[in-house]
Amino acid sequence: MQTRHDMNDDLRVGDRLVPAGIDSEPVITHEGPVIRVERREFELEGRRIRKDIVRHPGAVTIIPIEADGNILMIRVGRLPVGRMLLEFCAGKLEPGERPDLAAGRELEEEVGRRAGRIHPIGAYYTSPGFCDERMHAFVATGLEPVPRRLEPGEEIEVVPMSPASIDAAILDGSLDDGKSITAWHLFRGHRSGVAAWQE
Repeated sequence: MQTRHDMNDDLRVGDRLVPAGIDSEPVITHEGPVIRVERREFELEGRRIRKDIVRHPGAVTIIPIEADGNILMIRVGRLPVGRMLLEFCAGKLEPGERPDLAAGRELEEEVGRRAGRIHPIGAYYTSPGFCDERMHAFVATGLEPVPRRLEPGEEIEVVPMSPASIDAAILDGSLDDGKSITAWHLFRGHRSGVAAWQE
């Protein structure tokens, strides 16, 4: 599925196609196993600007539909916010990994399901104010059980939910994970009802 980003259909600000500072020299201030942080300094309208940018390899999130129409969500421990969050399963891209293959891998590892079909529904930036992470969203159908393969330190519980209960959880705030809300919006916009995905 192509998006405006994929088609290079950029939005202009005045005469600029790209943001100020794009050609500034990056200085790496942190490099870890998942992210890299770089500092950019540049002049804009007579002022010295400094920005810290998080570089991320990209990620996938998957909406798995069981044969009975339930959606398999997860409840996962998120240390940065100090809570267990309700989410769709997700994970980062490995170097050179295709997003659809990463989606199948993450589904098996976290949810314990192998997908007969993986359908792309869109891609989006999760926090473009400071990070370049691009999330690729998929719907998985034709599921069959497989053993889960959780990584050390992962706290994940599989939570089956009906589409109506997911809608309600978003509205009452009990589902407040941004990537999952965006993926659900794309899911709802593509087809009418869960049954349409299982045809």
